[in-house]
Amino acid sequence: GRPPRARPGGGGEGGGARRAAMQPFGGGGGGYAGQPAYGGQPPPAMGVFAQEAALGRSLQNAQSEIETLRALVDKGQATLAATVTQGQPMSSPFGSAAPAGGPVRSSPFGGPGAGGPPMSGPPTAPFGAAAGPFGAPLGGMAPPPARSQHADQYGAPPSMSSPYPGGGGVEPPPGPFGAAGQAQASRPAPAFFNAAEGVPGRTHSGNFSGVPGMASSAPGQDLTAMVRDAEMFNSPEHFLRSTSFRLPNSVSTKQKCNIPLGIIMQPLAPVPPEAEQVHEVGYSSMVGTILRCKSCRTYINPFIKWEGNGTSWKCNMCGHSQKTIDQYVNSLDATGNRVDRFEKPELCRGAVEYIAPGEYMVRPPQPPVFMFVIDVSYTAVVTGMLDTVVSCIKETLQSGMMAGGGRMQIGVITYDTSLHFYNLSSNLSQPQMLVVSDLEDLFLPLPDDILVPFSESADQIYALLDALPTMFRDTKANESCMGSAVKGAFMAMKHIGGKLLVFGACIPSMGELSLKSTRDNPRLLGTDREVELLRPVSEGYKDLGAELTRAQISVEMFLAPQQYIDLASISPLAKYTGGDVRYYPNFHIQTSGLKLRNELQHVLTRYMGWEAVMRVRVSRGWKITKFYGHLFIRGADLLVVPNCHSDQTFAITFDMEENVTPEPVMYVQSALLYTNCEGERRIRVHTYAGVTTQNANDIFNSVDVQAATTMLSHIALDASLKTHLPEGRNRLHTTCQQVVQAINMAPQAEKLQFLPLYIMGMLKSQAFRATTDISADLRTYIWMRLESLNVAQLAAYYYPRMMALHNCPDECGVPDEHGRCVLPDMLNLTSESMAQDGIYLLEDGDTMLMWVGRAVDSGLLQGLFGAPSFEKLNPTQAEETVGTRGDAVSNKIANILRQVRTERSVPYMQLKVIRCGDNLEPRFFASLIEDRTAGLQSTYTEFLQRMGYRPQGQGQNPPQGQNAPPMGAGAGGPPPQGTGAGGMPPMGAALTPPHMMRR
Repeated sequence: GRPPRARPGGGGEGGGARRAAMQPFGGGGGGYAGQPAYGGQPPPAMGVFAQEAALGRSLQNAQSEIETLRALVDKGQATLAATVTQGQPMSSPFGSAAPAGGPVRSSPFGGPGAGGPPMSGPPTAPFGAAAGPFGAPLGGMAPPPARSQHADQYGAPPSMSSPYPGGGGVEPPPGPFGAAGQAQASRPAPAFFNAAEGVPGRTHSGNFSGVPGMASSAPGQDLTAMVRDAEMFNSPEHFLRSTSFRLPNSVSTKQKCNIPLGIIMQPLAPVPPEAEQVHEVGYSSMVGTILRCKSCRTYINPFIKWEGNGTSWKCNMCGHSQKTIDQYVNSLDATGNRVDRFEKPELCRGAVEYIAPGEYMVRPPQPPVFMFVIDVSYTAVVTGMLDTVVSCIKETLQSGMMAGGGRMQIGVITYDTSLHFYNLSSNLSQPQMLVVSDLEDLFLPLPDDILVPFSESADQIYALLDALPTMFRDTKANESCMGSAVKGAFMAMKHIGGKLLVFGACIPSMGELSLKSTRDNPRLLGTDREVELLRPVSEGYKDLGAELTRAQISVEMFLAPQQYIDLASISPLAKYTGGDVRYYPNFHIQTSGLKLRNELQHVLTRYMGWEAVMRVRVSRGWKITKFYGHLFIRGADLLVVPNCHSDQTFAITFDMEENVTPEPVMYVQSALLYTNCEGERRIRVHTYAGVTTQNANDIFNSVDVQAATTMLSHIALDASLKTHLPEGRNRLHTTCQQVVQAINMAPQAEKLQFLPLYIMGMLKSQAFRATTDISADLRTYIWMRLESLNVAQLAAYYYPRMMALHNCPDECGVPDEHGRCVLPDMLNLTSESMAQDGIYLLEDGDTMLMWVGRAVDSGLLQGLFGAPSFEKLNPTQAEETVGTRGDAVSNKIANILRQVRTERSVPYMQLKVIRCGDNLEPRFFASLIEDRTAGLQSTYTEFLQRMGYRPQGQGQNPPQGQNAPPMGAGAGGPPPQGTGAGGMPPMGAALTPPHMMRR
């Protein structure tokens, strides 16, 4: 084929560098494996052409048989040979069949080692089969799995005393790449792309020849090495998660799978306690610059190929070869890797952070800047929003938790029907207020001293925050000029940039970008025209957001209205500046003040970076098709995020280039250039490798169900906003039908079997369900939140976690030496998991709901809530009392609530206590998605049947009834069943709520 063509590039991430060139090695030739010749058309059935076609088919079949035999020989397993002989599907890249009846991963909230203690679920297989998937009549569905480690799917990679022979005895460091440290000296598998010189030969099947140390290796060893290296060196999954570890190598394979191809990125994600911290790389003083590909500007990473005994290297993204800088040259070992590979983080870790030299700066590093724009209208004052905000800001400043130290700058603007600027100069004994009433011709009343260094003007800032509630205590102004206030803040901080925090209590009805409350039309809710209320009334706030982004200003919005605020029109201001919206409908300081206070404090104290830009590159043969998240795209692929932070999550979808056969490995690299709060310019680089395959079963077995759910959510939300909500739901239905068809064809793909459950949760959620009880503002807020949630949080929203508190085992709720405790087992989301004598906690990553049955033991009520009986239980008082009474039961429940909040630190999860029969009870039971709910009148069994599920090995359909509750064994399992409806004890029909009975 032709040599690769590389596009020109240059500069840093923000300096106009182009994306990696993604041209194929060469065009012409015979198409994809398994496709007919002659451009995809059948050959003419006559003469020599017919003979040639028959011969080609024979050769193709023979080649396929040879490849299968080679894999069998390489694997050398008698059991594998027996499996293939019996015609069972092969679901592992190493050639082994999927184990039948294997353990089911039963927690959608992260497996062991993913932040917090492991949590178990009901001991049922997917779809209720006890002995294996789809084996028995459909029953209680086990909670979906967390993402498994790929070693569980493919088997542990072959290990040895030194994973890279000739490496001088250097072992890879411990941490997320622990697979490399295992020992087995008998069969050292060479790494892929190990050529010390020249370019490895590539056969059409994706195997490599001409590589030193691989001449006599079977193809299976190459695949083993690819998978092993990808798992060892990929960026950890708390930073990057792909929807599937194995990727299709042809269009036909992709069409068989129908799984969205994409990656979810959280570049600055908090590192779990048991994981390795991101290593810093600061060799620019020695080498002179950061090592990058001269063609596509990819950063050097563990997957590049060394040539000429280390004097040159080939980029894994674009294939461009270049000389190694003299100061960086080192010799190679027998496998073609550098002998100091495990001494350099950039060569053995997928996540590194470079300390950027001066060439990555266009101005001196930006200091941390916080501008608070606070609504002081009548509604903000009487509801307590103003008191909550100013007291939280003051406490956070006094605590010293805000980063930046002496470099931090603070400003305050208040607004109602006019703007109020404040002179916070350290030369004044008290702050000076300057009022601007002319909203049509806005101007700054002060050239300086609106933004001031906190270290110099702390006393003036504290005095202003203390005085604001008193200053506006008697206000009668009940209108807002939020748009003008944001423009005024922009004028005050555009020379430097920073974070703009906007607090609002009513619709902006005055000044620039004013909105009208008459736009609200509840009659459209639940109809095809509802999307009209979910789109901005104009592009004004989006355009203002673009202007703010150019000045490196990010907007965080805290909105606490009592009525319609047209969030759909306001929210683009936060979305396109890399910020978020926090929404507190019917806010009052007594009910929502704690939530607002905790979330504001988190925003002010989390790890963050300033004036950030990010670029994502993919290897040749692939292309990025869509970006998702709160960001602004400048040019073709430069993502501008004025203020990045640890919660920020982005997603991309990618696809194969047309008429290109992808390489055996697909690479993705993201690079985030930002300034930390200490004024250092940093580059956080994450690199990911995914191995391609032509076997659809391999892809099914490597699906990350939660990541796939996240990507499907992004796609459906985008379709709903661009067209209408029924279109988004139709896409989910279509995808689910395709997934169920794939499950029918590949029942051994256990991971894939949980995806329909998540999709049903999406259809029943407030994000997508077609009901009239969700206001336009609430639906907009939910969509905004889902666009920026990380994978675990989003999975929890669509499949909440329910646990029983009344029968916790002794080991639950007891803190260990790190303060963490074991949580009760997770229950199936069906009323059959519940009993009237129980107390159940349900959390969806946003709110905790505690349901109390009518027959709960009075001693438990007294110890937990201080109530002598069910009738005397006051839910409002119970929320304040639970976990505070000091006895053993109360302390255990308090530890459980604390652990849940620790695992879901964002947002602050408020507790709601709900008695059986209360008005809030439908909210609890709407989350039991395996039952019939308001959003979708189908049980999970009925939903699967509608999607086309066919039980394996059965001649009849599963029963039409509800899912049977799982039979828990041992402490912490599901509650014991009684004789009443829904698994309740025999208490009498009068005590059984209608919605807990079988319908």
